[in-house]
Amino acid sequence: MHHSAPSSFFRALRKGMLYPLLCPLWCVLVQSQQTTDAITIVGQLRVTRVGPPPVRVLVRLERSGAQAGETYSDGEGKFSFDEVPPNLYRIVIRQEGYRAVEVGVPINASVQHSVYLQIELVPEDSAGNAAQSTIKGANPAMVDESALADNFPKQAHKQYEKATKAEHDGKHQEAIEHYEKALAIAPAMYAARNNLASLYLEQQRFGEAETQLKKVLAENHADANAYFNLANVYLLTNRLNESADSIDEGLKRQPQSGFGEFLMGSVLIRRGNVREAEKRFRMALNDDPGLANARLALVNLYLKESRNAEAMTELSVFLKQSPHSQYAAHARELLTKLQSEHSQ
Repeated sequence: MHHSAPSSFFRALRKGMLYPLLCPLWCVLVQSQQTTDAITIVGQLRVTRVGPPPVRVLVRLERSGAQAGETYSDGEGKFSFDEVPPNLYRIVIRQEGYRAVEVGVPINASVQHSVYLQIELVPEDSAGNAAQSTIKGANPAMVDESALADNFPKQAHKQYEKATKAEHDGKHQEAIEHYEKALAIAPAMYAARNNLASLYLEQQRFGEAETQLKKVLAENHADANAYFNLANVYLLTNRLNESADSIDEGLKRQPQSGFGEFLMGSVLIRRGNVREAEKRFRMALNDDPGLANARLALVNLYLKESRNAEAMTELSVFLKQSPHSQYAAHARELLTKLQSEHSQ
């Protein structure tokens, strides 16, 4: 039998309570909230103006100066590291014939189940490209730290390192202060600006976040997640058209972004387009099966439409994937009540 949801759930939905309990938008920042104990790092190597490298490339994963893993890229230049616990890492590549690559990858409180990198290999004889970052359109939390050291004053780099460490340790106000100091020294350090914007957004300081994100995009038009975070600001301040436009720009740069699709689904829900919103949430989960926010958004959608069997399915998957999430207790209670109703 297919019973309607308990009336208490609908009262919560009407009051806007259930959605914040399960899936607050301000907790879906690219860097803001951990939903799993470990994630997958997926990378794509490309040689400048060529495409995939002609040989398999050794890629090392380092933590605190020690090797945490290594793998070779495949014939298309792709590589991955699975089940990576939260910590500060570096992707290190020392391939003959190419500039050395060291990319900082802070895996911390993130909504993403997977981290995607696009790394450019620059031939050693391409001196004109020496000042280019090795990351193009990747997660803003991932930055070529050697480029930071080369392109910005030492004191700015030091403040940036202190900020990322404080953020990793959950000391967000301290991280904000260090990012602000870094930017006072080096206003063009867009990686610090992007991370600062994310922290502002997490604290619901929407105006400050919007200002910083617009400056980020002025510095780096390729940063997909800056567009997504700006879209989140617009969404939270009920500027749906601007939000949709910013999401579209982000998806042009990162077409398979579960986070981007989730945000577009959230815009469509606000517009009352439930069918298209459901499709977008499904696309988000296809791109990133561990994206808890998209799964919980589907739960809320199904409850509103009395599709309780589907809601129970999504809740069960969520609890299997994220048993230690801060939303797990609420989800478990909701699932139990729905199952009880369904059996009556």
